[in-house]
Amino acid sequence: MRLLRKIGIRVNPNETTQYRPDAVQEKLQRRLTILGILIVAAFVILFARLWFMQIVSGDEYCEKAEGNRIREMSLESPRGRILDRNGTVLVKNRNALTISVVPAEIGKDEKVIERLSRLLGMGEKEIRYRIEQSQAPNRRVVLIKSDVGEDVVTYVREHQREFPGVIAGIRPIREYPYEELAAHVIGYLGEISPEMLEEKKGERYVAGDEIGISGLESTYDEELRGEVGKYRLEVDASGNSIRELSRKEPRSGLNLRMTIDQEIQALVEATLKAQVDLARNRYHPETAREYEATGASAVVMDLRNGEIIAMASYPTFNLNEFVGGISEKAWKELNNPKNMYPLNNRAIMSELPPASTFKAVTAIGAIQEATYSMNSPFECKNVFTKGPFEEYPKYCWSTHGRINLFNGIVQSCDIVFYELGYTFYQRQLKEEGRPLWEYARDFRLGMHTGIDLTSEMDGRVPSPEWKREFNRDNPEYQVWYPGDTVNMAIGQGDLLATPLQMAYVFAGIANGGKFVKPHVMKDLEDSDGEVSITAKIETVAELEIDVQIFAQINEALQGVVKGKGTASKTFEGFPLAQIPVAGKTGTAEVVGKQPASWFVCYAPANDPQYVVAVVIEQGGHGGETAAPAARRILEGLFHLPPAGEIQPSVGD
Repeated sequence: MRLLRKIGIRVNPNETTQYRPDAVQEKLQRRLTILGILIVAAFVILFARLWFMQIVSGDEYCEKAEGNRIREMSLESPRGRILDRNGTVLVKNRNALTISVVPAEIGKDEKVIERLSRLLGMGEKEIRYRIEQSQAPNRRVVLIKSDVGEDVVTYVREHQREFPGVIAGIRPIREYPYEELAAHVIGYLGEISPEMLEEKKGERYVAGDEIGISGLESTYDEELRGEVGKYRLEVDASGNSIRELSRKEPRSGLNLRMTIDQEIQALVEATLKAQVDLARNRYHPETAREYEATGASAVVMDLRNGEIIAMASYPTFNLNEFVGGISEKAWKELNNPKNMYPLNNRAIMSELPPASTFKAVTAIGAIQEATYSMNSPFECKNVFTKGPFEEYPKYCWSTHGRINLFNGIVQSCDIVFYELGYTFYQRQLKEEGRPLWEYARDFRLGMHTGIDLTSEMDGRVPSPEWKREFNRDNPEYQVWYPGDTVNMAIGQGDLLATPLQMAYVFAGIANGGKFVKPHVMKDLEDSDGEVSITAKIETVAELEIDVQIFAQINEALQGVVKGKGTASKTFEGFPLAQIPVAGKTGTAEVVGKQPASWFVCYAPANDPQYVVAVVIEQGGHGGETAAPAARRILEGLFHLPPAGEIQPSVGD
């Protein structure tokens, strides 16, 4: 009976039970069958899973396993060096010890970030910022800090278990021995953004790459960057290197030789800073305070071939800030409005009314239209009241009395140019001749110059069509009034130009109507010094204007720097007999701001070689601040001994 109970058969002792061996056997068999089914099912599930992992997803799991065992590392190609026109190296590379991380291996281990923070002397927030801002895939390397000491690298390698996913390595990094020199022209590097990556799809860029963001570094990024190499490492479970599996060496980028002259560039930058400082100590009576002088820019161009000899913008920045990735704090400082946007290249980005510098174009148009000559007489009584201006009079900055067009240019008389502008407007109504805005466009205003730099602005040339479109939501402002043309005639109103554009205008005047495209790249050379690419000298336009008109304008512009000219005091003592200068002052009125100081000139006027344009934003009158800066630059260009204190001129 005990046996029967053990096998699960109930036995009632009060009953008389007949033992049936077949019933016991049947029950055992049933239970064994169920057990067998369960065992078979378990094996089926196990084998199905193995089949799925090995056959269906085998490649995926192999790849993951391989990824955990194999680490692919990039060998950064040294970017090409950047040199000035005489071979002075302004940008080079050097090998630097670096600390990087692999996001997939470091994970969210806060202890690793904490250790790195202490070791590198960086805030934990800054380290997280670099990892989060990186667009690199998880298994790629993110640079945390460049140029670390050997002691840091040694410590990481000796304590690798405490730093999983942290890599100590070597990479070429940019080095800027002249720091701020030509910073806006050279440009800086940064990590490629998702938008840029999409734009360059199919090219040799991947997420996490460094790319030129501005300046020549951007324009010629493909030529400068070379070809990245790579090597594959086998690593253990802790990320320690076991052996190198393969290697492809990188190829260096091409060296870029600029048209910039390092010595002239340094002079221009120092001159701008000095003039800004001087302006800030001068009193502006209309606002009853010193000039703010919020920024300055200058362009020096060889007008014969379009080569930019110098291009400067103030305030500027130190290119070394961007090496290895700029810090969050430094980036915020550079973009703080209180710091006047030092990253902006004002020479090609600042759009300002060209003011009286544009009078040269107005005069050329008026003479070409045969409505005026250099001897045409005018009367300046300080106020212009002709036609509708009787109700809304316009004023000159001085009272010049009887004056002709020639002296109207020399002395920058606004009344003379109000007359010219009003005549253009009346002829426009009668559909006679060409309007003034067409002459502005002839001189390449309102469009890119085509210089090989990023972020160039178009400027603006207003016209009735432009005004209608600009005010399409405000019909009451769509009418083109006489004042629109009259304001344009003196370089004011809605007319806007960059310093480079006005340098281009005066280069065209000096060249008799020929415009040669400006450029900053002189040539590209390989590591052996063999020239691969040379910049083309490209004439983009030749105006059909009587050459005698250009000769007359040239003579008038020479009068600006002597006698009764608006820049005559500034050029006292300058050897004008040996190096004649043709130029024009300008004082740009900007709503809500102090006037901007302009001076544009070329020299020698009898055999033009160089054009110089200077702007001091909120810096005063043209002869007061910009003209003295231009003189300093001309002294450097023609190797003249620098004068002592240069006297500012009083004039528009």
